Parts: sequence; structure tokens; C-alpha cells
Amino acid sequence: MVKNVLFHFTGEDDDISLHDDEIGYLLNHLEYSIGEKVLLVGDIGRLGKDLRLSGLNVTILEDSDYEDICYSLVHNESCNFVKGKLEFLPFEDNYFNKVIILEQFNNTSNYEKASSEISRVLKNNGELILEDLNMYNIKNKIKYLKRRICGLCGNHCSPSDIKKIFSELRFDGLLEDFKNHKYIYVARKKMY
Repeated sequence: MVKNVLFHFTGEDDDISLHDDEIGYLLNHLEYSIGEKVLLVGDIGRLGKDLRLSGLNVTILEDSDYEDICYSLVHNESCNFVKGKLEFLPFEDNYFNKVIILEQFNNTSNYEKASSEISRVLKNNGELILEDLNMYNIKNKIKYLKRRICGLCGNHCSPSDIKKIFSELRFDGLLEDFKNHKYIYVARKKMY
């Protein structure tokens, strides 16, 4: 129900639910207009290049602590790259039509500030796609603990926490858990 409001599927698979290819399926069926502004954050692979070839204006946020040349820079030519952090997004208010965050939200140092910044830069009626590891999974908890022991940033936001955090910021969305390993939160920022 919410899925059909947020995303306009091509028709052949309207009743389908998200499965093993999770984010790939979702992004392949995302409706967009040429020239829309999209912010990509996290483990994006070649997604920026693919979206750019579809006519979108893609900006990739690179972690400002990262010193080396990163994978996304090498494989996403023709995209804009900006150094920064989710907690301090260097963009104007209401700038992006879509914000896509892949396996990065739980790596922020302050999830309240990060979620507030996401809301600030996303236009009213804009779409948020957030994929991350589910902290209910023991392997993911161990990864989280390793990061904390090494002194890296990290949060412990469960899928239900994500839905609550963003609903308080006027987002209406759908949360889908995949085998208790990952989850995807897909939401639209409501108008005032």
C-alpha cells in the first residue's frame, strides 16, 4: 500500500514484495524525472553512474575522514562529489528530491543530528531510501562492537528505531526487514 504511493512500479510486478536483491530491485523501479537531484551516501558501488546515465543530477557524499581515493570516486564518473558527513550536510535546505543512504546511517556519530540533516536537505514530498544492517542479527552486532572497540563511530539503531526517528521528522514510510540481516526504510517527507 505505502509502497505504491511512494514508488510507481512499472505495472508487471505491482504486487511484488522486496526479496533477495532488495535495493537493486527497488531502485530499478523508482520513478524519477530527468534532472532531479539525488544524494547518495554510503556503500553505493556503481549506483551513481547508473542513476546519472538515467538523467539524474547525482551528488555523492564522501566521508570527510576518508583520505584515500575511494571506490565510488573511481566508478561513478560524471557525478558530483562532496566531502562531508551525514551529521553536517554541506547543502542548502530543501535541495534534493531523493536521498539514498546505503549501509551508512548506523556508522554516524550522532543519529539524531544525521536524521535532522537528512530531513533539512530533502525537499517536501521528497523520497528517502535507507538501507542498513539490522542490529538484531548477531553477526551485525559483532561488526558493530568491532567498530566501537577500534574507536570508530557507530549507532545501534534497530529497524523500529529508524521508523520512529523519521516519523518524528514528518516522514511516512515502509520498513522491510530481510532475513533479520538488513532492512530498507522507504519514506516520503510529508508537507507541512
